Amino acid sequence: MTDILSITKVGFSYGAGAFLNAVSFDIPEAGALIISGRSGCGKSTVLELCAGLRAPDSGMVSWEGRNIAGFNHEQMTAARKRIGFVFQKHALIHNFTIFDNIALPLRYHTGVPEKEIRAKVKNIMDELGLFNVDRKFPNELCAGQSKCAALARALILGPRILFADEPTAGVDPFTARCIASVLNHVRETEKLTICMVCNDVNTMRGMHCPIKILEEGRLFDIADTGETGGPPVPEAVGYFREML
Repeated sequence: MTDILSITKVGFSYGAGAFLNAVSFDIPEAGALIISGRSGCGKSTVLELCAGLRAPDSGMVSWEGRNIAGFNHEQMTAARKRIGFVFQKHALIHNFTIFDNIALPLRYHTGVPEKEIRAKVKNIMDELGLFNVDRKFPNELCAGQSKCAALARALILGPRILFADEPTAGVDPFTARCIASVLNHVRETEKLTICMVCNDVNTMRGMHCPIKILEEGRLFDIADTGETGGPPVPEAVGYFREML
């Protein structure tokens, strides 16, 4: 199976100190990976590097077998139409209605007729339980609705890869389950590849995918106990393993 997202020995630093050290992983088509770990360990930074929002100090990030460091402006613009990103704080445009926020990628990147746009937006809003909020503005929504709206916007173009930063943080269990269900459905039906930062236990269990723990600038498989002669496994990895 083809690896759609490949991260090879990526390093990144803030100032003089190394922050991430030789981070590597691959995700195949329709696969998913959850990155978990303590607050401030660098999970969001890993996601931003994977999505091309930051440039690594070393190593390589590849989408669909191509090193994105070699993309020119036009190539990167075209490639970004094939990815979706859910930001931790949703990043909805405050003076756009929820409908217009979700419709924006279709209106900006495609020539789809408005009638079809309305049908597509309504469909995805219904899937995510966003009923009767199309004319509301972001500041009129609760946290769960904002997360769902941000996810709807990220999925509306039918991306090849989805990057999601804590898509179920701070939402009620029902909404979290709905979000996980939609993500699993899109993985299965549209072959979506997902790279997700998540610390919500129920979501992590519900995604049925590999989980890695970021600690001390390195990624550890959650099943790694350090008993096979490899590098020592930090205590935090064992904590997350027990939690799940």
